[in-house]
Amino acid sequence: MSKYGMVLNLDRCIGCYACVTACKMTYGTRPGVNYNAVNTVEYGEGADARQRYVLTMCMHCDNAPCVEACPTGATYKTDEGAVVMDYEACIGCGACVSACPYDARHLVKDDETSFEGSVAPYEEESSQRLNVVEKCTFCYERVKNGEKPACTVFCPGQCRIFGDVEDPESEISTYIKEKGAFNIEGTSIWYVTPENMDRSLLPKPLAELIGAAGAKEETPETTAAAEETTAAETTAAATEAAQEAAAEGGSGGSGATVGIIGGAAVLAGAAVAWNAKNKKAKAEDKKDDKGGTDNA
Repeated sequence: MSKYGMVLNLDRCIGCYACVTACKMTYGTRPGVNYNAVNTVEYGEGADARQRYVLTMCMHCDNAPCVEACPTGATYKTDEGAVVMDYEACIGCGACVSACPYDARHLVKDDETSFEGSVAPYEEESSQRLNVVEKCTFCYERVKNGEKPACTVFCPGQCRIFGDVEDPESEISTYIKEKGAFNIEGTSIWYVTPENMDRSLLPKPLAELIGAAGAKEETPETTAAAEETTAAETTAAATEAAQEAAAEGGSGGSGATVGIIGGAAVLAGAAVAWNAKNKKAKAEDKKDDKGGTDNA
């Protein structure tokens, strides 16, 4: 089974933003929505001081928290491990955005384009997307058609290597071995770092970020309340989307379709709420059982 991965060689990155621009032109993302990021970092002191660029993106986690958080299945993993989006199923609830520990998701709420009052040719497709979440998908459709991710094609420093990490003979597998690339544990991203660069400047392993989030004080009551809030937001988002679509489409068949979609989303929200209450009840049962054992 293939597994997609990407190496980001920071020793070759010149901070030109070609990866950001190539991605933006390919997907026509709205102002402020960038699937790739170029972050300037500094380390060392005196004559040893250095400035470099750390590239970040969706990490395509092995056990992606965003996939688990999505109430409608709009966020899902492919057989090759890429985390992708189904815009038709997305209701814009933002649950996946909150769940992503790498801040790599973008909830598109504002109907803006690069040039006020007009839609550029490269924005024609994305201008139809509103109240949905967007993210890097490893250019999944391009890759399935035999192409490479846009960011790897247009990188002048050739610091982005993409491919099947399960194939020991692939370009990326060979590159990882030759360069001693470092994997961010729990993700599909590898880094090659400049000499003496502190690895603490890189994204943290998935388990470490999840552990830090889970370290916050949590009780069955607060967990249930948070999940019930997510359910309420999901239902509200679905209702708003249905009303907007109905207003645009008018009555008739399209209105009936909107009603079905909205109803399905409301049911999804109700399921989340039911799961929250069920978890709370189980937690309370365990607490009672533990109390009984301690008193015995």
